[in-house]
Amino acid sequence: MLINEGGLIRAIKRAYKAGGYTVLNTGNDVAIYTDHWFAMANRALLPRKVLATIVEHMGMIPEKDMPTSIIKDTEPQLVLRETAADDMDHWRGGDRGEEVTMVPVIMQGFQIYQPPGGGACWGVPLYLVDMIERDPAEHIGADVIDKDRLLWEADGEAVVINAVRKACSGWAKEWERAVWNALEGVDLHKEEAGR
Repeated sequence: MLINEGGLIRAIKRAYKAGGYTVLNTGNDVAIYTDHWFAMANRALLPRKVLATIVEHMGMIPEKDMPTSIIKDTEPQLVLRETAADDMDHWRGGDRGEEVTMVPVIMQGFQIYQPPGGGACWGVPLYLVDMIERDPAEHIGADVIDKDRLLWEADGEAVVINAVRKACSGWAKEWERAVWNALEGVDLHKEEAGR
């Protein structure tokens, strides 16, 4: 399995209290997403506690092809199918770039991912990395999509998380860009010599 039950539930609960999340039941698959992350799995493979969390928040699982937005202290709202289709295209589509893998570096609350051999460093918020089982998160490569998110796919499941690359970010502070540029100048997969 790719999706970590506890991590996804924590992400759903966090989203429920903040900006909300959307659930799309296609019949075979269930997609759950926010402005920051996306998870999709075959309904039969989706952990029951994840489905129970959705039921707890809205009273049921949305009907087939009836995308629904769920936010705390509001009634669930139907999302236009066209809007949900655009959202799905955003999360699942885009230009696929290089494959990156986890490196043993955490910087400013971001788990760092880098292509084998070094280069661009992508940061993923630590609390969102928990949506992925530990073994796949550490050993399965993620595809960089549109230079702003990472996609993991395995066994009919998919997780997409917005990622940052502060080395070339206009909103990062100068010292942050300098540090991230230094990280990109090193292959973070290699262990120190002499160990």
